[in-house]
Amino acid sequence: MLLLLISIIGLLIINFGMGSIIKNILKIDCQSFALTSFLGILSIAFFQTIIAFFSPLNIFDESVFLIFGLIGILIFLKKKDFSYPDIRKNFNVWFYFFVTTIVFVGSFSPFFYDHYSYYSPTISMLREVGLVKGVSNLDLLLGQSSFWHIYQSGFSNILDGFLRINSYLLILFLMYIYERRQWVLLVFIPFFLIFIQQPSPDLPTFIIALIVLNELLNNTDRKLLLYLSIFAFCIKPIMFWLPLLVVLESIKKRSFKFQMLLPIFTFGILFLIKNLWLFGFPVFPVSTIDFDLPWKPSQEILTYSSQIGLMKSYDMHYSYQQILDFNLLEKIYHWFTIGFKSVFNIGIILSILILGFLAFKKKDRFYVLLFICVLIKLVLIIIFSAQYRFFIDVYLITLFLIFKNISEKKVIFTSVVLSILISTIFTFPGFVKDKFHMGKWMAGFQISQFIKPIEFGSEIPRRYQLGNLKFNATKGLVDKTSFPAMSLYWLRTYQYYGVFPQISDHGFIQKKLTGKEKIKLQEIIDDLERPKQKIP
Repeated sequence: MLLLLISIIGLLIINFGMGSIIKNILKIDCQSFALTSFLGILSIAFFQTIIAFFSPLNIFDESVFLIFGLIGILIFLKKKDFSYPDIRKNFNVWFYFFVTTIVFVGSFSPFFYDHYSYYSPTISMLREVGLVKGVSNLDLLLGQSSFWHIYQSGFSNILDGFLRINSYLLILFLMYIYERRQWVLLVFIPFFLIFIQQPSPDLPTFIIALIVLNELLNNTDRKLLLYLSIFAFCIKPIMFWLPLLVVLESIKKRSFKFQMLLPIFTFGILFLIKNLWLFGFPVFPVSTIDFDLPWKPSQEILTYSSQIGLMKSYDMHYSYQQILDFNLLEKIYHWFTIGFKSVFNIGIILSILILGFLAFKKKDRFYVLLFICVLIKLVLIIIFSAQYRFFIDVYLITLFLIFKNISEKKVIFTSVVLSILISTIFTFPGFVKDKFHMGKWMAGFQISQFIKPIEFGSEIPRRYQLGNLKFNATKGLVDKTSFPAMSLYWLRTYQYYGVFPQISDHGFIQKKLTGKEKIKLQEIIDDLERPKQKIP
């Protein structure tokens, strides 16, 4: 907890300092500590993404951003900008309760499956080699490389080696709540606590969506909100509805200027180049717009990806062929009857109906535009992969709009009780470990947490070569294994489809396996499955 708190304080200083510099360069009118810090976050992520094309995000790069952040703070202090309100006047005992809770819960072990299969391997790659052309041919998940993981990687050498950037983010969100005195947002703190042990890209998109919506309702400078919403899109493309809402709302208010297209163009081009470089297509994991780049994944792996996406729509309850055989009514019926997760699917429809009702009742064009943007998102989600997790941001904004006028006392009471409940579950996870797959990574409370966050040790990899590719391999999840690395799962997948990654002048590509290579791959799989001999 001590080292995590030091890391959070450092990030608060550096991001605000960087945000102060960028705010002055872009001539953005902002007197908010939190929003200025968000401006610092997105600007750092933008520059780190460019750097990662040419070099790893190592200690040297991090040092440069630390220096710039400190310079920004010194300039701010020298100017003595008293236009910033002193948010400390709003801090009360509950603020410090939530800060303590966030630091405490953030010090527990990462427990998301994605942390060990996607987040950590992506960050390891970025730290060791940067953005690698065609890396999705090695591990399809690495083709995502979210802007959030690029940002996390940039601070993982000195300031945040424990990968707890989300703990800092939730503290920043808490400061925003007290700065704006928008108490209803405290209701989301307990839910967000489950995201802060790992650098999940979901949390920044949820928080940015709530902030942008709140600021739109309070007529904040649209230029800043457009930057924030585009950043959310770059983190997760399913957030496309947020910049669309900001643009449409600006047109409605007649405050839209063509200069606002500049951030869309700048971030959009960088986003497309990153995806083309890593994945071979403009938007991960969609392969509809094909530039026929030499390093795009093989058709077999693309087909596998689309099949998995469809099966995940039904929580893997049915095979790909079974789903294809469903008629329209059967598809709808099974989508609403896939176990406890069907509750979330019902929630999607309820959210749409509630937003539609608000648009009709309020007779305000803002609510109409919001409803239209969310409806477009729903249609696209259903087309590509109707998973409830792609809609969580809309659940949250719907709840925000319903309860935004609730009293401060009720909100604080609810948030405190739920936060204590979540903290208790992390401290004594016994009754959830066996009920949920993610529970196996919940270690419970350890005394060492008072000094530093809990981390599990990574599996010791084995070294192999197939064709011209030398790689590390693990029987379980890759986690922090040195790049290039593959899990047994991907080795079996490549064996099934008869392809394997190789190194070429175009980066990683996938080639058909020859007869000898198939035998060699089977030997690698057999060796990896064989228990390691213990030294007597």
